[in-house]
Amino acid sequence: MQLDILIFFLFSTFALTLSPGPDIIYVFYRSISNGKLSGIRTVFGLTTGLFFHTLLLIFGVSIFIKNNDSLFYIIKLFGCIYFVFLAFKTLFFLKKNEKFLNKKKDNDFLIGLMMNVLNPKVSLFFIAFFPGFIFHDNLSYEIQFLILGLLFWLIATLTFLLIVLISSRFKSQFQNLIGSNFIKYSQVLIFIFISFWIINS
Repeated sequence: MQLDILIFFLFSTFALTLSPGPDIIYVFYRSISNGKLSGIRTVFGLTTGLFFHTLLLIFGVSIFIKNNDSLFYIIKLFGCIYFVFLAFKTLFFLKKNEKFLNKKKDNDFLIGLMMNVLNPKVSLFFIAFFPGFIFHDNLSYEIQFLILGLLFWLIATLTFLLIVLISSRFKSQFQNLIGSNFIKYSQVLIFIFISFWIINS
């Protein structure tokens, strides 16, 4: 067993998780707009999606998706449509029923989960990333991919939770902004951004 490879994998995962992207932006947004619990639910939704892509890698489905352009595009298109739908649904309630929107609670876990599950780019990333960190000569690739997937989940979860704790402290400073339409329209823009990120990835 090559421990140095695992240590480098952990550092690489931490750096990748902190890199700017839709995931970290959305975690930050939910934390400052809806508070710590909302951010935490979003985090566990996002990182649960990592298990899905780890299993795809282990069972070889990711390779099939990679080699099937039509299926790959269909998955991306579905993910794009889903987040466009969320954007228009949010915009509809903003214009039609402001009081209802204020009472409405988004399913943070489900949205976070769909952000990763409906993004085949994550599977392709795992295909490109994990094989470079094979750390044991006797263990099967499947077991090693599972271990790497669990470590990736752990580091990503802890990093995102750290973002939640830091960003949720700014909630009081942004209280007036959070209560305005600006922060609500920003959610629409975030959903649109995620949809274009998926379809163009």
